[in-house]
Amino acid sequence: MGGARQAAAAEPTFTAKVDFGDQATAPASGYVTDYGQAYGARTGPNQGTGLTYGWLTAGTTAPVSLVGNGRNRNPGAGEPDQRLATLMHMQLPAGSAGVHVTGTWEIAVPNGTYTVTVGVGDATSVDSVHSVQVEDQNAVAAFTPTSATRYATGTVTPTVSDGRLTVSAAGGSNTKLTYLTIAPLTGADTRPQIRAVTPANTATGVSPTTSVVADLRLIAGGVNASTLAGGNATLVPAAGGSPVAANVITSGGGDVINLSPTSPLAANTRYRFTVTSGVKDVNGTAFVPWSSIFTTGSTTPPGTIAFDKADSGATGRTFTSVVKGPDGKLYAATLDGYIERYTIASGGTLTGRQTITTVRDNATAQGLPGAPDRTIIGLAFDPASTASNLILWITSNTMYRGENPPSQPDWTSKIAKLSGANLATYTEVITGLPRSVKDHETNSLAFGPDGALYLTQGANNAMGAADPTWGNRPEHLLNAAVLRLDPAKLPASLPLDVRTETPGTYNPFAANAPLTIYATGVRNAFDLVWHSNGHLYTPTNGSAAGGNTPATPSPLPAACSNRIDKAANGTYTGPSVPAITNNAQAETDYVFDVKKNRYYGHPNPSRCEWALAGANPTSGADPFEVTAYPAGTRPDRNLDLAGIYDAGLHSSADGAIEYRGSAFNGALNGKLLIVRYSNGQDIETFDVSSSGSLSNRTTGITGLTGFQQPLDVTEDTATGYLYLTEMGASKITLLKPRAS
Repeated sequence: MGGARQAAAAEPTFTAKVDFGDQATAPASGYVTDYGQAYGARTGPNQGTGLTYGWLTAGTTAPVSLVGNGRNRNPGAGEPDQRLATLMHMQLPAGSAGVHVTGTWEIAVPNGTYTVTVGVGDATSVDSVHSVQVEDQNAVAAFTPTSATRYATGTVTPTVSDGRLTVSAAGGSNTKLTYLTIAPLTGADTRPQIRAVTPANTATGVSPTTSVVADLRLIAGGVNASTLAGGNATLVPAAGGSPVAANVITSGGGDVINLSPTSPLAANTRYRFTVTSGVKDVNGTAFVPWSSIFTTGSTTPPGTIAFDKADSGATGRTFTSVVKGPDGKLYAATLDGYIERYTIASGGTLTGRQTITTVRDNATAQGLPGAPDRTIIGLAFDPASTASNLILWITSNTMYRGENPPSQPDWTSKIAKLSGANLATYTEVITGLPRSVKDHETNSLAFGPDGALYLTQGANNAMGAADPTWGNRPEHLLNAAVLRLDPAKLPASLPLDVRTETPGTYNPFAANAPLTIYATGVRNAFDLVWHSNGHLYTPTNGSAAGGNTPATPSPLPAACSNRIDKAANGTYTGPSVPAITNNAQAETDYVFDVKKNRYYGHPNPSRCEWALAGANPTSGADPFEVTAYPAGTRPDRNLDLAGIYDAGLHSSADGAIEYRGSAFNGALNGKLLIVRYSNGQDIETFDVSSSGSLSNRTTGITGLTGFQQPLDVTEDTATGYLYLTEMGASKITLLKPRAS
């Protein structure tokens, strides 16, 4: 994932206090009155000076008069607080005198962040379920009054970007608004904020297996993950009760907040998601608070596929990738450069742990940055490897520990071979691969049917142009790509330095180049799978909101004469796209059906690739569109739109396998399994056709949910058992097909 820091709106000075009631009653002292007039300039008595506010038909921009919907319950009620004695029906029920139109209230305000308090209730009646939304936040969540508790208030801190503060009763029944106060939130322009949440405020029919993910506007650094604990980010039934048990995390880039319940939520139930100012960024600056609600839908009936979780016995490491070797043992890499080897015992448990330190030992011997730690992600046994002749290819990167500011050195990623009975022989094969300042690096490896080694190389930034969150590091020629290494073309003298910029001279387009670019625009693919249908699939992380995209320059640079699609499409002449700064739209995460010499949406100026994702070719809804582009902005001519599939917003789609086995009477055989580290923290599946197309994305499978930051998965095809790395729990979880 990963977005960029955002410039905040200037802090406003506007304040207002509004008392809602009938036309005949003067407002409470210090308040202006609203008695149901249609939205417009207010010039009447007790309506202040220069204010514009009033009512619109809910869900539209059409002003509507609700005059006649105001009430004053005094003197009969004897309510001493004038603000509570009067009210305005936002959802007047049938049989009551007035205008039977559901209304939304708005007031013109300067753009900025405000503290807004609303009051609801009725001094003489308890016939409501009061719900109030202010902008995209929830102020009052389904308050049901009683004779003892007739009123409720709620305070939120929304950001206004369209010049109007909007108040709605969505999710309520006969909501009655009593008063409202607005004041600027002091210092909001220097504080990080939540810009949007999935599920969105007031969403309905949400899957009970959902996660809640917040997109962020950062100021000077990502989320301090340690501040997400202690009740600072919670999900609670709106009707009351204890917080839902959940894992609350951020991404590797620190640019989202993710809350994933450890068990499915109750069906048809409203929940409230809250983030307090106790959440801070890495510099100790408190977030602006947030509150939103959503309602779950029905529970999906269980299918024929189900797994049972079991303790594998492998714990105590931050495991990254996992693979079964030709010797029948399980190999697991770690974030800090260990490889753990386990015997797979009867029943699938892992025993006889052997710790292999070859990569760490070599890092120390070479004096590499951060030694002895190295992050190993790629694990692929050579096709020639046997139980008695082990040859394991690995990727090796400097270890990112969440430093502030992030500062991992560029051009420091490597590919190596480990060999020998205990994998103690280290042969460095490739050096000089690019590396981002954070957690985008050289990722997984997989041998293709042609005998070549394919690898995923992460991007250096969020959306193709340098940005401060990612250290203002530009993309290099080999970034954001699937690369292909032909071992037969490697020189006799190793390692091969593939740095493509000074002082490096490597050219992946040269004749007989061992390492070449297979496909481009693949932003940060953790894993890659050669399926039995002959297609290559890569789950890929899209960017969080806030990134920058490049503009097409004029004249075109020399890189445009050497694009990977030149043979198929000829000389490059466009399309031309404008730059986007601080893109407010997050990308989804993807699964790509990767084809040779095609582009998959992440720009890279060093390869003459400028357009993000599907761009914005029409004024209507376009596949994977980027709405910040002007309508009519065409995508890159080489974009393989047919090969792009949605893995879920903020899912952090990572590890992947093709399931091969007869479990469930073959119902899972051939499906693509994708591990989702963030939104969901689960394993989702796709149906895969012989032609390569993916369909029927399925989540919520029994036994494949409720993990703690799962990252990678492998299958023991002899048993159909799955082994899943859970970084958040520092363990490998055993998943056994449930007998029917």
